[in-house]
Amino acid sequence: MDPRARHGDGSPARSAARSATQTTDRNLVRSMVDAGFYGGMIGCGETYFAAFALAAGLGETAAGLVASVPLVTGGTLQLISPWAIAWLGDLRRWIVLGAVLQALTFLPLALAAWQGSISMTVLLVLASLYWASGLATGPAWNTWIERVVPDRMRTRFFSRRTRLQQTTTFAGLLLAGGALQWCSQRGWEFAGFAALFLVAAGCRLLSAWQLYRTGELPPASRGVRVTAKSRRRPKAWRVIAAKRLLVYLVLMQVFLQFSGPYFVPYMLEQLDFSYGTFVLLISLAFVSKVVSMSMWGRVAERAGASRVLWLGGVGLVPLAALWIPSSNVWWLASMQVLSGVAWGAYELGFFLLFFETLPADRRTQLLTLYNFANTAAMAIGAAAGAAFLYHFGLSSRTYHGLFALSSVGRLACLVVLSGIRLPRLQLHSIRLRVLSVRPGAASMAAPVIASASPAEVADSPTPPQPPRGGEPS
Repeated sequence: MDPRARHGDGSPARSAARSATQTTDRNLVRSMVDAGFYGGMIGCGETYFAAFALAAGLGETAAGLVASVPLVTGGTLQLISPWAIAWLGDLRRWIVLGAVLQALTFLPLALAAWQGSISMTVLLVLASLYWASGLATGPAWNTWIERVVPDRMRTRFFSRRTRLQQTTTFAGLLLAGGALQWCSQRGWEFAGFAALFLVAAGCRLLSAWQLYRTGELPPASRGVRVTAKSRRRPKAWRVIAAKRLLVYLVLMQVFLQFSGPYFVPYMLEQLDFSYGTFVLLISLAFVSKVVSMSMWGRVAERAGASRVLWLGGVGLVPLAALWIPSSNVWWLASMQVLSGVAWGAYELGFFLLFFETLPADRRTQLLTLYNFANTAAMAIGAAAGAAFLYHFGLSSRTYHGLFALSSVGRLACLVVLSGIRLPRLQLHSIRLRVLSVRPGAASMAAPVIASASPAEVADSPTPPQPPRGGEPS
C-alpha cells in the first residue's frame, strides 16, 4: 500500500485538518459580517423608539416606558429558552429564529411610522417582541459561539468583532440621526422614521442569514478551557460576595432607570433639541465609553477589577444631578463624555467581577438569572420615574427633581458595595456586545462568555493581582 494513502497530502487526517481550517475561516468571516449588520441595526433601530413615541404624540412618560419596560419580556423569556432550544433541537435554530423575529418587529413599526400614528399598546407590544427575541437568544448565542470559534483564536477574534460592531453601531447612529434631521427639516419626519426601521429590519435579516450559514466545528477542533478549580465547590465567602454584588447591581439599576429613560423626552421636549443635537449627545457618551475601556483595562491590571467598579459606581452618582445646573449644549456634551467614561468603568468592573465571583460551570445559568433580575429592576425604576413625572407634572423642575433623586439613590447603593469581600482571581480580558445605545447610560452591553480569559485562581479575598494578557475592549 502506498504510504501517501495514509500520511501524504491526500491522507484522511490531512484532509480533515484542511476541511476544519476552511470551516473555521468561513465561520469567522460570517460572524464578523453578522456583527457588522447587527451593529447597524442597533444604530438606526431601537435607539429611536423613544423619539418615535414622542413624534407620534404618545407623551413623555410613554417615551420613557417604551425604552425600559419591554425589557422585562426579554428577561423573562431567557428563563424558558432552554425548553425552547430542547424543543427545536438545535441552538442555531433558536438563535436564527430570534434574529428573524427581531427583524420582523421593525416592519409594523415602519408601517405605523409611514401612516404617522401608533397606539401606546401596539408600540409596547412591538418593543417587547423586539427585546424578547433578542435577549432570549443571548445565553444560547454565548454557548453556541464557543462551538464556532476555536479556543486559540478567541482573544484576537472577539477583540476585532467587538470593535467592528462598535464601529457599525456608531456609524448607524450618526447616519440615522443625520437622515432623521434632514427629513424633519423638510416635513418628512415620519417618512424618516419609516426608512430607519426598514433599514434596521434589513440589517438584522442579513445578520440572521450569516448566523444561519455559520456551522459548528467538530469538538476536537474547538479547544477546551478548564480552570484548575472549575469543579470545586466555591467557598462560602465567595458565594456571599457574589450575592451581594448582584444585589448592588440590581439596586443600582433601579435608580439608574429611575431617570435614565427620561433623558430622551427631556432633551426633545423640555429642551427642544433637534434630532441632530440629540444624536450628537448620545454619540459622545457612546464613543467616550468605548475609548475609555482600554484605559480602564489598564487600571484593572494594576489595581484590580474591584477598584474599577468602585470608580465607576462613584462616578455614576452625580451624573444625573449634573443635568440640573445648565441646559447649555456644551455643558451637557461634557456631561455625556463623563457619563461614557464612568459607564465604561462600571460595566467593565462589573463583568470582570461577575466572572470572578461566580463558579465557571454555572456562569451561563447565573447570567441568565441576573439578566431577568436586571430587566425587572429596569422596569421598576422606569415605572417609578413615570409615576413621579405623572404625579408632579411634566416640567423642567420636575425632571430636575427626578435627576436629583436618582443621584441620591445611586449614592445609597454604595453602602451595599462597600461590604463586599472580593476574590483575587483576575481575568485576562472580556469582550462585550452592544445591545442598545442610551443617552443616560451610554449603551447597554452583554458579555461574550467565550472571550473571558481566566487567570490563576486564588482563594484569598485580598485585592486582585494584575493579570497578563490583552485589554478588555
